[in-house]
Amino acid sequence: MTQKAGGDIFIVDNSDDYWKVIQYLQEWAQIAHAFDIATGYFEIGALLALDGMWQQLDKIRILMGVARLYYSYHHMHL
Repeated sequence: MTQKAGGDIFIVDNSDDYWKVIQYLQEWAQIAHAFDIATGYFEIGALLALDGMWQQLDKIRILMGVARLYYSYHHMHL
C-alpha cells in the first residue's frame, strides 16, 4: 500500500491580511484535479466566487463543521 507523505496536505487559512483562501483556491483550481476541503465555516459564496473554475475539477469534497451560516444552510436545503 502506498502511504501519503506529509507534503500531500496543505493548510490554508484567512489569518494573513494579504493572502486569503480564495486566492489560493483560484490559483490551484487552474492546476489541480480535485479539492479536499475541511472547514468549520462554509459559505456557498465560496463556490460562487470560484464560478467557472471549480467546474473544471474532477472532484470536490467538503467536510463541514457544525458552524454553518444561515445563508449557506438555506441555499443547500432548498
